[in-house]
Amino acid sequence: MSAPVLLLSLDYDPHASAMAWALRQNGVPYRLNPSLRVDATTRVSIRVDGDKDGMSIDDFDTGHVRSVWHRRPRLPEAGRCLEADRSFIEGQWKYFQKNVFDAADGLFGTLWVNRPHAADHAENKLIQLQAARAAGLLIPDTVIGNHAPDVAQLINRWGRIVFKTFYPQAWEDERKGSTYQMSVVMLDASSELPERAVAISPGIYQQYIDKSYDVRVTVVGHELFAIKMSKSSGSAYFDWRPHSHDDDARIEKFEVSATLESKLREVMSRLGIVFGCIDLVVDRNDDIYFLEVNQAGQFLFVEELMPDMPILRAMTAMLSSGSTDYSYGDSVDVRLEQYLATDEFREIASKPGQVPQQVAKEAP
Repeated sequence: MSAPVLLLSLDYDPHASAMAWALRQNGVPYRLNPSLRVDATTRVSIRVDGDKDGMSIDDFDTGHVRSVWHRRPRLPEAGRCLEADRSFIEGQWKYFQKNVFDAADGLFGTLWVNRPHAADHAENKLIQLQAARAAGLLIPDTVIGNHAPDVAQLINRWGRIVFKTFYPQAWEDERKGSTYQMSVVMLDASSELPERAVAISPGIYQQYIDKSYDVRVTVVGHELFAIKMSKSSGSAYFDWRPHSHDDDARIEKFEVSATLESKLREVMSRLGIVFGCIDLVVDRNDDIYFLEVNQAGQFLFVEELMPDMPILRAMTAMLSSGSTDYSYGDSVDVRLEQYLATDEFREIASKPGQVPQQVAKEAP
């Protein structure tokens, strides 16, 4: 059997499902695992001797894989066991998985998208801003923490600022049957910011950029796919993410200059990642500001909005070839619109938010 691709993600994730489908269209074998432990039948063995290291998951030899997509693996669960033992067992699996991911290069020796250690490093918002600044990109004036006087000073300096959380959070109101989600918030001199309210939880406070439009750059190895997002009226959304499919959303291809591409690639290099979704904003003076990069970001919506951008094919080619310097000839012409017409996608789309019991999936 030819070398397979290892996908580390939940199988109900549309991106993992689309990639599994694309690999099948190419006749490329794969294994889709939610974590190292799938269920009670999982058997993992790491061999460390005087010459080299080796690892197997069940009968899957990790020393012979094309590539690994470290998308969004979950922490292993203990499954059926005594409740008194659950914390210990899950703790053992958690740290075992961490050991494996920390030693990934020696155990797999192939392309990681992205390497686990680098992926964790790249999730750090402060490190992202530092990397962007070092690469010569503009960044918003930022305060990170829970010190109210510094937040007030930032407002005094810029008039309007933006509050962001470190990670998304949602709450469910069972009585009303509603779900509430924390989003980006605008703050100004009229905002009530009691010291105790700010101090209770750290956050990210940034200068508000009076923008003309947003730019999303999806980096897939050596290829960049960039789109410009604004309203049909010509103005910009405060936060484009809930509005990308609105009737008044205006999505266009964005031409990345050689200078900007060089700076973005330096950010990726400093973070040690080969795939990422970079968010930029362009102000009224055409100055470009770096906001963040998501090393496991969503990219299917970009191809859905811009079908002539073959991002799914690019990802498939990179994983199939095991190289960031792939060619489109490393994959057949797989398109998102083809995947969206499959029963596989319809099944996932029919149960959003549900978390079914996870199983490892393989394709010969």
